[in-house]
Amino acid sequence: MNVRIAMTTAWLAASLTWSLPAHAVTLGDIAAAMSASADAPQATSDWSVLSKLKGSKWKGAAPVKGGNTYYWNGTVPIDGWGLGQLSLSGSRSEVLTASVGMPKDIQLAKVPELLAAQFPADAKRELVRGACPDERLSGSRIYRVTPAGRKPLYLHIQFAASDRGGSTSTIEMEPQQNKGWIC
Repeated sequence: MNVRIAMTTAWLAASLTWSLPAHAVTLGDIAAAMSASADAPQATSDWSVLSKLKGSKWKGAAPVKGGNTYYWNGTVPIDGWGLGQLSLSGSRSEVLTASVGMPKDIQLAKVPELLAAQFPADAKRELVRGACPDERLSGSRIYRVTPAGRKPLYLHIQFAASDRGGSTSTIEMEPQQNKGWIC
């Protein structure tokens, strides 16, 4: 009987391991994949670099053109957070925006801790804009993050509470501060 229990326990442990994402990425992994090398002439990477993110599952085999922009959506397991949504947009040759839909609520007061946990210690992190004056429950922050050996990216970190009880947490990454990220 003890052998049967031990075998069942081992099988359950193996099943749980197989069902969990084997490789989760961090926001630092996404930023490093998106930002170009510090000596590159362009600010961001091409689509193929982001297509290879660990554990990513993309809708379609390649970005799709919509108007003058290319789009590609998928999911990616985010270390410590769960399965996030990843939406990319850009030109034919490079990704210009990555938007990460976080699977859990971002606590704006704890954004520095979030970034410290999600980016390597050698990534430079600078607060560009803190809370907006009229911010209450919902709000945003803007950071400039420079992964080691890469070009900088601006992160627009948002938490939006719905008046119907839901909420949304997203992190947008772009090579320059977007003019739409105003208070």
